[in-house]
Amino acid sequence: MYSSLLAVLVLSLTPPGIDLNTATLEELSELEGLTGSRAETLHRYIFETGGLSDIYQIMEIPGFSAEELSWLREHCIVIPPGEGEIPPDVMDVMERLAEEDGPGDAAVEEWEDLLLRPIPVNSSSMWDIRALDRVSLVDAAAVEHRLRTIGPVSSVTSLRNTDNLSYYGYRNMRDFVSVRDFDLYSMELFGSYRLVVDGGDGRTDDEESLYGVLDGLESAIHEMQTGERDYTGSPIDSTALYDQLVAEYEEALTAMDITGCSHRVRTGLGDRFRGGIRLSRARNSTAGFGLFTDLDLGELSSTFDNAKAFVSLSHIGVFEQIVLGNYRLALGQGLLIDNTDEFIYRNTYRSWGLYPDLTSTRQFSMLGGAAEIKAGPLLTYGFYSSTHRNAIVNQDGTINTPMMAVVRTSVYSNALQETTFGGYTFLDLGGMLPTGTAIGLGAMSISWGDSLNPDRAWLDIPDDSYVWNCPEYEALEAGDGMNVFALSGQTVAGNVSLEGEIARQDNSAMAGLVRARWQNDWFYLLGLFRHYDIGYTNPYNRGFAEQTRYDDTVFEYPYRLSDPVTSQLEYWPAPKPEEGVYVETRFQVSRQVTFTKVYLDVWRSLPFNYANHRFQGEVEYRPDWPIRFRLKYKYQEKTKYKDVMPTTSVTQEVTLRTFFLPWNSDFFDIQFRFGMVGLTPNPYYGDDRLMTGGYVAARWEHNFSDALSVLGGTTLWTTNGMSQWEFEDTGIDFLDGRGTKFYVTVKNALSDYLQLRFRILRKDTFFPRTGLYRPDPDDQFYYQGDPDSPVRDFGDHLTEYGIRCQLDFRW
Repeated sequence: MYSSLLAVLVLSLTPPGIDLNTATLEELSELEGLTGSRAETLHRYIFETGGLSDIYQIMEIPGFSAEELSWLREHCIVIPPGEGEIPPDVMDVMERLAEEDGPGDAAVEEWEDLLLRPIPVNSSSMWDIRALDRVSLVDAAAVEHRLRTIGPVSSVTSLRNTDNLSYYGYRNMRDFVSVRDFDLYSMELFGSYRLVVDGGDGRTDDEESLYGVLDGLESAIHEMQTGERDYTGSPIDSTALYDQLVAEYEEALTAMDITGCSHRVRTGLGDRFRGGIRLSRARNSTAGFGLFTDLDLGELSSTFDNAKAFVSLSHIGVFEQIVLGNYRLALGQGLLIDNTDEFIYRNTYRSWGLYPDLTSTRQFSMLGGAAEIKAGPLLTYGFYSSTHRNAIVNQDGTINTPMMAVVRTSVYSNALQETTFGGYTFLDLGGMLPTGTAIGLGAMSISWGDSLNPDRAWLDIPDDSYVWNCPEYEALEAGDGMNVFALSGQTVAGNVSLEGEIARQDNSAMAGLVRARWQNDWFYLLGLFRHYDIGYTNPYNRGFAEQTRYDDTVFEYPYRLSDPVTSQLEYWPAPKPEEGVYVETRFQVSRQVTFTKVYLDVWRSLPFNYANHRFQGEVEYRPDWPIRFRLKYKYQEKTKYKDVMPTTSVTQEVTLRTFFLPWNSDFFDIQFRFGMVGLTPNPYYGDDRLMTGGYVAARWEHNFSDALSVLGGTTLWTTNGMSQWEFEDTGIDFLDGRGTKFYVTVKNALSDYLQLRFRILRKDTFFPRTGLYRPDPDDQFYYQGDPDSPVRDFGDHLTEYGIRCQLDFRW
């Protein structure tokens, strides 16, 4: 009898089969209900997502049918991954930064947090869900409508059959939401510490800003020493300017070979309290001019160039969230307020809402307090900030204009005190009208401690050979502040959405953006119209655009400015005054063929009324699950102002990418690109009409285990005047001349709470210097010597190394 009871007890404690989440590939391959390819697909899916939440999630994996589900449900079990474990996606989500038209650093940081502590979907609304990556307003409204009408879901997979929720939107939200409940009274302590040591990533674009500033300053100093610049009749004191340029050059030199370092701590208690602090210094940056300039930080002032901190409370009565310290606020279509240093070209998916901010944003960082209030159908945001901004300072001590300086010198760093406050209220009409319908009204006031004096006489070199013509700068107004007002609206009807925002500055300048979208599981069509007056100078405007405000202007040429450091105004992230229509689509023709992204943008630059257009299309062919081919074509025609006559450039680019999953836990990618630019002939430059360039790149990632993977990449390129952008690992690299590079990235989950990401790179660039030797002795260039020798063609060889280490500890 006892033996029978013991047998029953043993059988009751013995699981009916292996746990799919912890099974090895060999164990999955031995299952009778799975083929070898199905076992490999399942194993990789589990690794990439961090594990199955339940057995029914099997149906989300392409290629699996009800037959496999039925067999696995009978012979296997699924034990969901523990909450303390770090999903592998946390480490990989940073690679989204290396995508064309991809997200910014602020959005990626928020998604990292949501992977660890997802949104409780049963308590969420469209306002929460619409901020997720590639989740449309239609998708967000569909989820809220389903929760309102049917009630809470027992698993995230239950959302899959929600009316009007596209599979594309569901797939992009599923990792960031869960069915957990808000734990408002929990005192569970959690948090993370991130250490980043940046010895240089080897990407030319990252270091070009410092070296470019040094070269510009050196040239300007030389020209003043030789008397090539004459400031007679100018308000500029040439002696004082010379001393300033020398001081800035010596200061910038102190940033050479500075190793970047960042310490970031975030912590929380349950779902109610959050806090964090960040101390960092960027690679090759000057220090001592952080956000807390008025505070005596001792040695920290000479160690870090960015200091941030915040505390926040959530779900206290009508207050959904209160943030004190540094915060990020992005509302509407970004025309009134979006305080980030980043400008995302052709951004059709926007961050939304209020977040604590520990990102690298400096110039537009808010320091003060903000609140999100929800009372019935009203959703209100209020904000206040008072902090210093970098600005161009005229020689008479007045402020010319705020400036986002990548290389900051003490002359311009934190030169301007800015106080900003405002609010935005949205009335949710989803109870009376279709879910997703709302209207909003916002206002913002910006005041500066000094009145602005944007006079080009303090910037331009008088009587040089270049004509100053920058309407975008000339439209700047003098004064000690501005007020901006905005009206927004949105609605959803089935699988169609319409949303927009219009903003008005107190100088009567307007900005407007309207977008409409229609979608289903296989197709979406997006249409967008925008218009930004030249006088709309709101510094927090981050609306959809093709170009930044000072792109293609005098600020691209440091040698045209009295102080080359002021050319960094080019990085100002507000949109250029433009008007245009943008159309985008994604269409899955079949399981094998998908037009992943096709768009056409037709716009005109308002300062000169030049017409431009850009087309890009990408099609993917997947003959089998492990193999994909993508072909992308880009065509752009853009007109640019010149002193004598405008020039038009025609750019064409073809890219072929292949993706393979040749073996278990391996990912292989090969990319070929060729581009060419047709130019308006110019006799001064030898009537060159065509520039070309291209590269071939390969990337291979091998997962040695669920905890360890190694990513390696290499690129070979050659250019004939047309430089190339390559998106690799977690960034964008600028390729010029011809050359080779390779990098290795190690991603290792050292434990359930500790992760390491380590990257090393070598890059060799060769710059051919041709056309220097001339047969005529009277027309030759000579090296100085005894005797002098003629300069002949030669080549420069530049070798760069990059190393970056990131360590994340979470508890």
